[in-house]
Amino acid sequence: MREYGLTWLAKSQSHQAQRGQTMFTSLGVIAPVIAIIATGFLAALFGLFSAQQVATMNRIVFLIAAPALLFRNVVLTQFPELIPWGLFISYYGAMFVCLALSLVISLVVFAKRRQAERVIIAFGSCFSNTVMLGIPIILTAFGAAASLPLFLILAFHGLLVFSVGTFLLELSTRPQIDWRRLGPEFVRSMASQQIIIALLAGVVWNFTGIGLTPVVDQFLALLGQAAIPLALLAVGGLLARTPFRASLSGAAYMSVFKLVLMPIMVFASARYLFDLPPIWVASVTLLSAMPTGVFTSVFANRYQAAEQEASSAIALSSVAGIVTISAWLIIFQDLIVTP
Repeated sequence: MREYGLTWLAKSQSHQAQRGQTMFTSLGVIAPVIAIIATGFLAALFGLFSAQQVATMNRIVFLIAAPALLFRNVVLTQFPELIPWGLFISYYGAMFVCLALSLVISLVVFAKRRQAERVIIAFGSCFSNTVMLGIPIILTAFGAAASLPLFLILAFHGLLVFSVGTFLLELSTRPQIDWRRLGPEFVRSMASQQIIIALLAGVVWNFTGIGLTPVVDQFLALLGQAAIPLALLAVGGLLARTPFRASLSGAAYMSVFKLVLMPIMVFASARYLFDLPPIWVASVTLLSAMPTGVFTSVFANRYQAAEQEASSAIALSSVAGIVTISAWLIIFQDLIVTP
């Protein structure tokens, strides 16, 4: 009996030590990201960053640094010979199901709101912050092994999201769509999105097989390295200036879909329906678990619909995402790369 008790105690202590190590490993991934966001938050809160300076950081990220980072990584990605339908269906299937489900439920929950506002709320329920948070957290957690599934998704993410968002909002704001006008307008809008241009150019350049010269590769690598810290500082600066109490219900609605429902659906599909490799499951699940993307606010401001809810959802999901992302990191802790 005494030996059994000692054995149970030893096993219990071993499990506790293992749980402690798991928490420590997960914290090691998320803590530096949180620290940089907190630095931006405090800098903006105490007046070290003005609203204009935060906006400038955002512009540098989206116009220069992130396009360089994305173009280089897509060019260097070794695309598989066969189309990874399981990966695409797991992520985009869940994204569009969440979009449709959120739209349907919003007809009841937000019955008094305009249709365009419900579209924005549904959009924020499924669109991830892939660039400013997804890339740094996933690559920090899983290293280079996560690059292939990550950039396979990102190669088409911006184009799909922008296309669907534009179509639904045009449909909800105009009684009759002038398709002849919408086409050129859509092309002009796409041409103004440097991140989408960089992704598409990276895919085309990848398929040419030309590659990058050492000088160009180093140039893009150095420029791309500025994207992650600047993006995280900008997220903190935006959080410091985003009031969300007045629009908490809409923000909470989007956050539940974005942080809970969508990643569960992606995980279930990738793991059990398509049986993808563990690192692919982890990468695509974590990408889907990212907070609401900033383009939600861009669309909201452009169509003057649910602007407060969009900004509040970005803020609320970014804060709540600390808990949910940490939970997913614990689930995938065996795949985390330790320095």
